Amino acid sequence: MDVSQIVPSMGDEEVLAYRFLVSTGGVTLERLARNLGWGTVRAARVLARLRRLRLARSDAEGHGGWEAVHPETAKLRYTKPLSGAIDAWQAQLDGIRRELDTLTALCVGDADTEWSSPVVTVTGASDIRAALEDSAAQCADEVFAVQPLGRGAPALARHVLLHDPRPLPPTVRMRALLPHLSRYDTEARECVERITASGGEARTTASSLPAMVVFDRAVAFLLDGGEDKAHIVKHGALVEFITHLTESAWTAGEGFQGAGGNNPIPEHLTQETKAAIIQLLAAGYKDEVVAKRLGIALRTCRKYVAEIFGDLGAQSRFQAGWMVRDHMLAAGVDGAGAARSVSAA
Repeated sequence: MDVSQIVPSMGDEEVLAYRFLVSTGGVTLERLARNLGWGTVRAARVLARLRRLRLARSDAEGHGGWEAVHPETAKLRYTKPLSGAIDAWQAQLDGIRRELDTLTALCVGDADTEWSSPVVTVTGASDIRAALEDSAAQCADEVFAVQPLGRGAPALARHVLLHDPRPLPPTVRMRALLPHLSRYDTEARECVERITASGGEARTTASSLPAMVVFDRAVAFLLDGGEDKAHIVKHGALVEFITHLTESAWTAGEGFQGAGGNNPIPEHLTQETKAAIIQLLAAGYKDEVVAKRLGIALRTCRKYVAEIFGDLGAQSRFQAGWMVRDHMLAAGVDGAGAARSVSAA
C-alpha cells in the first residue's frame, strides 16, 4: 500500500494558509485571500486542498467561514487506516514465517543439533560476499584462511581478508595457510606481505586442503567453485572437526618464505606437488580442481599429470590410480613416498 495515497503531501501554500487559520481562529475566504495577497480563486483552491487533508473545515452554518482542524484530530483519521494496513502486513509476515518454519522442520536431522541444518549452501557471488562480510563483521578474535590467496583462489575471500577497508575489525588476528608453491606466485606473495604487515601470519603446507575461511572457530566457509558456491558450516562439532584438520596442517606447515618468480622450483617441492596430485587424482578430482587446490596453473598441473603418467607407463587416469595404489600397498608408503618411488622407477 502506498502511504502517499492515504496521507497527501502538504505544500508551502497549505502550510501558510493553515498557520493563518490557526492564528485567527477562523476567517472567510475573502479575508484569507486579502491578507495573504492571493486572489479568491487561489485561496479557494488552497482551502479545498486543506479540507482534503482534513486540516480545515468550512462553517457548518454556511456563513463562508473557515477554521483549522487540530492536527491530533487529523492524525487519528490517518493512523487508523495505516494501523489496519500495518496489522495486515504483520499478519502476512507471521504467516510467511510459520510456513518457512514448517519447511525448516523438514531439514532437522537431529533434535540435538544447534542449527536446523548443519551445512547451508549459498550460491551467487553477491550472496556469498554478503555472508562472508557479515561473518567478518561479527568476528571478534581470529580468522583462519586456507588457500584464499594467489593463483586460482576465490576473489571473494581476498576481498574479505585484504580489501581496504576490509570488513574485519582491526583487532582480529589473521592466519593464512597456503600451498608450498604459492611462494613462487607473485600475487600470493603480495597478499602475504599485507597480512604480515597487519600483524597476521602465513605458512605453507604440502597438504591439499580445500579453500576455506574459518571465523572465531565458530563459522566455516568452504569455498566450492570459487565465486559460484560456498558451504557455510555453523554446526559446532563439524566446525571443530574442520578446525582440528586445519590446525594440524598449520602446525606441520612452514613459515612463508617468498621466492622470486624466476627462481627454479626445488625438486622436493615438485615431488611434494606430484604426491598431492596423485592423492587428488585418486580421489576422482579433475585437473581444474587439482590445480586450484594446489595453487598452481592448470598448464603446470597437466604437465605434472603427464609426467606422472609417463613415469607409471599409464594410459588413463583410471589405470594410473590403480597403479599408484599398487605402488603404495607394495611399498607400504604414503602418497609422497609413492610419488618418490614412482619417480625412481
